[in-house]
Formats: sequence, structure tokens, C-alpha cells
Amino acid sequence: MTISKRLAQMLGGDVTLVETRPGAGTRFRVTVAAGPLDGVRLIDAQSPATALAAKHVVALPVTEKGDAPALQGCRILLAEDGVDNQRLISFILKKAGADATLAENGKIALDAVLAAARAGQPFDVVLMDMQMHVMDGYEATRQLRARGCVQPIIALTAHAMEQDRQKCLDAGCDDYASKPVNRPALLEKIRRWVRAASPASRRLPKRTALVDRPA
Repeated sequence: MTISKRLAQMLGGDVTLVETRPGAGTRFRVTVAAGPLDGVRLIDAQSPATALAAKHVVALPVTEKGDAPALQGCRILLAEDGVDNQRLISFILKKAGADATLAENGKIALDAVLAAARAGQPFDVVLMDMQMHVMDGYEATRQLRARGCVQPIIALTAHAMEQDRQKCLDAGCDDYASKPVNRPALLEKIRRWVRAASPASRRLPKRTALVDRPA
């Protein structure tokens, strides 16, 4: 139930208790931000049970108040090698109005950040999974910082112990978010770093230009 509730919340909805009857069981209602469903065939009602389920589908607005304006036009690089997390986090970011670019490992993320900076279109925020193949997030972050990257880097990791958080910060990350991601908390974290990432407020003022060196 805890996992189901977290998944529903990450999709902009929730799991709520409807009723509990001793000897009969418990009914829950699951809502997700599906958007307008006019003309969408939700279920093939071949049985009374599925027909009843179809009647209780609730569509929430696609964009919750405050999400789209806050991340509208924000360019975010998502470094993540898990297919499910790629789809889920990309969906969350795009639904909030962000322009999300996917990198499947740390090496691709490193190259993408450097290329964007050279082109004069740097990413506003980098979301960096720390456990990846080819090059992990720790090494990618260290190399980005060594080359002068000042963009906010938010670590994404399933390890939630305090020492894990500190390891991410020591590698050069600005902040930390645990997986599975908490949708409202992640969006608020991104909003905060986007607001704080003006040239006058960056925490590494000496890093004024990216240095292009072989990986």
C-alpha cells in the first residue's frame, strides 16, 4: 500500500481509503493526473466488476496549480539509466513545463552538459543518478566541477542514509533527492535551485568558464 500510494502521488494523484468492512475487505480509491478523458476508452467492461471500476475513474487536471509557471522553459538534463525512472521522471518534469533532455549514463551526461555550455545554451539544472553504468554520477559530477560547471546538480539515489547524502555533496552535488522520487518535493527542490542559480548567487564563483578536456 505504501508503494502504491507513492506511485500515485508521483503521478499527481493519491490513494485514499473509501471504506472498510469486517469480513468483506477494504476499498481504496486511486487517482492520477490523467487529464481530459473525453473520447478515451478506459476499459473494456466485460464483467460487472470491471464495469464498476470504470465508473469510479477520476481524472485530475494535467497541471497542478503552480507547477507549469515555475518550470516553464527550464532546461533540465536528466542522467538516469533505469528505463522506468527515465519515463517517470521525464513525465513529471515535462508535465511541470520543463524541457527535459535524457542522458543514459554519466559519460553522456558529461558530454551533453559541456556541449550545451559551449553552444551558449547551458542546462538550468542537472538531475544526476549516482548509480549508473559506464560512468557513475559521482565521477560525472566530479569531472563537471573540475571543468568549471556551475549549474546546480541534484543527486538522485536509492541510498537514503546520511553518509550517502554526504558522499553526493562531497562529489560536488548541490542537493540530494532519494528514489523513488517524491514528486512535489523534487519539483520544489528544482524550483529553489533555479531561482538561486543566478550568476551573483552561485556557490562556486571562481568557476567562470567550462574547460574542455578529454574525459
